[in-house]
Order: sequence, then structure tokens, then C-alpha cells
Amino acid sequence: MSNPDDKGQVELPAETDGESTKVRLDGKYLGEALRACGGMADLKVVNGYSPVMFSSNGYSLVVMPMVTEDATRQAEADRKAKAEKETEAEKAEAVAEAEKITKAEKPKRKKSKAKEPVAV
Repeated sequence: MSNPDDKGQVELPAETDGESTKVRLDGKYLGEALRACGGMADLKVVNGYSPVMFSSNGYSLVVMPMVTEDATRQAEADRKAKAEKETEAEKAEAVAEAEKITKAEKPKRKKSKAKEPVAV
């Protein structure tokens, strides 16, 4: 975490359930959030561009992160990945529908009787 003027920077070690990420918060808002939560708080971060939630003793506070180049790149990469997943899901759905149609019971044709020779 650092301020916009790069006058200060803090790295907070934390136990995480997923990938680590960088989040840039305004120092003023960070201080206010920690004071409001009583100094110690659970910090919930999804990614570098989504709101950060501070919670303590049933009290929750949301702080928006600052826009950075890293956060912008991460947001764009996430949008592309989501679009690709949606495209793959649409393709899989189309294939499943096509297979369903081709496997559907085809109309039965009448069995033709043996052709008898015709005198000409």
C-alpha cells in the first residue's frame, strides 16, 4: 500500500486463501477505516481493482482502491478471461444441442416391399 505521491509505502503480511494481489489505498481512507474498526480488522480483497472490505465485531466498511496500471491490466485480463469462458460455454452448449438433435429419434421409414419384376 502506498500513497499517491509515493511518499510512503507499507507492505502488510497476511494469510490468504488465494493469489496475492496489490491494492493501492489512499492512506487517509485506510487510517479512517482502521480507526472505525477499532484498529484491528479483517481485510477482504478480491483483486486489485474491486472494493476492499474491512470488518470487525460485526461492523463492515468498504473502501474503493485507487486506480493503478497494475489494477487496470488485471481488470482487462479478467474481462478477457471471462469473455473466453463465456465463448467456450456457448460453444459447448451449441455442440451439446447439435448432438441432442442428431441423436434424436429419426422418423422411421416404411419398409418397402420387395420389388416385383414388371413385364414390359
